[in-house]
Amino acid sequence: MVVLELGGLEDRPSLLVAVMFSLIIYIENRMYRTPRNLKKLNVIDEGWRLLDFKNRKVGEFIEKGYRTARRHTGAYITITQNIVDFDSDKASSAARAAWGNSSYKIILKQSAKEFAKYNQLYPDQFQPLQRDMIGKFGAAKDQWFSSFLLQVENHSSWHRLFVDPLSRAMYSSDGPDFEFVQQKRKEGLSIHEAVWQLAWKKSGPEMASLEAWLEEHEKYRSVA
Repeated sequence: MVVLELGGLEDRPSLLVAVMFSLIIYIENRMYRTPRNLKKLNVIDEGWRLLDFKNRKVGEFIEKGYRTARRHTGAYITITQNIVDFDSDKASSAARAAWGNSSYKIILKQSAKEFAKYNQLYPDQFQPLQRDMIGKFGAAKDQWFSSFLLQVENHSSWHRLFVDPLSRAMYSSDGPDFEFVQQKRKEGLSIHEAVWQLAWKKSGPEMASLEAWLEEHEKYRSVA
């Protein structure tokens, strides 16, 4: 699995170009020049940066990837914050190819204003019930789970994603959480120890239950 997280390069466009082309060469070699019975997955986070990249080679990379990866037992996952990045008149040809050739689509909470505008422009994309449900999705940090619509070809279903307190701490993008981990790292803690302390700070009761569960199962394994 290859994961691309491009957020750290947004203020360094010249470096972004160099990194982008190096990654494209590497990914294409791994995706198309390895045995077809080997499963491959390429995850692109903050995908709007790549989808909107003004370069023909990048567009060809996206279009080719989403159209041919399945023949090589491969898959692409592209994550972005707004459905408009994929499906609108402003979207690039690469973005529209990614959207059109994706068998699986996951729609999470959208900006209320942007989603309402999108539905006015593209009233046939979602059914009235779907528009209403997506518009009522709550913030994950308030309700401790993420709601999402899963679309697989012509089938749709509703889901909630719950994650453990360690995962919530590890993937948190909140400023105070980031600074907490950075401070612990300066104090000499490893990244694992820093995340563990953040999880205790944010979700003490859950972490206590998790540790008790781990201790119980460790005893069970020792007896077995």
